[in-house]
Amino acid sequence: MKKITKLHAALALAAAVGVLGFHGESIAQSTLRIGGSSANYGVHNIRGGFVPDPKQISVVSGGGLNAASMGYGAGCTGWVTAQPDAIVNYANPGDFLRFFVRASGDTTLVINDARGRWHCNDDAPGGGTNPMVTLENPSSGQHDVWIGSYEQGQTVRGTLYVTELRSETP
Repeated sequence: MKKITKLHAALALAAAVGVLGFHGESIAQSTLRIGGSSANYGVHNIRGGFVPDPKQISVVSGGGLNAASMGYGAGCTGWVTAQPDAIVNYANPGDFLRFFVRASGDTTLVINDARGRWHCNDDAPGGGTNPMVTLENPSSGQHDVWIGSYEQGQTVRGTLYVTELRSETP
């Protein structure tokens, strides 16, 4: 009878580890939340031709989730929160939309666009450790944006820029 009890305890422990993962975070919480109505640094509504351009949003990067382990595609890296840092609702779109971050430390960008496609960047060409994502012919709708920290446990203050101007870069 004791062997069965020990077996049951071992199975219960294995089930708990499978559901919670090794870091105590549930698997359901280890993916990024898309399509919601709240963000860490606000919901921003813009229309094609917006002024002032670029739109500037103060942010702090980082979180406890490793974007590189989530399967969102090449270049997805950095430590982020489950909730987006910014939601950009884009209406009457132009033919070009760019997101980039200027910060004093190494940041990353993870974006789920209005079509449900993932876009990620760590270091933009010529931007040092600042990331940049450019969308050609973007769709109107909700763009969920995460600003990650390249190093686990690090937070970096910076600014997220949203622009329709090709000349604007990190």
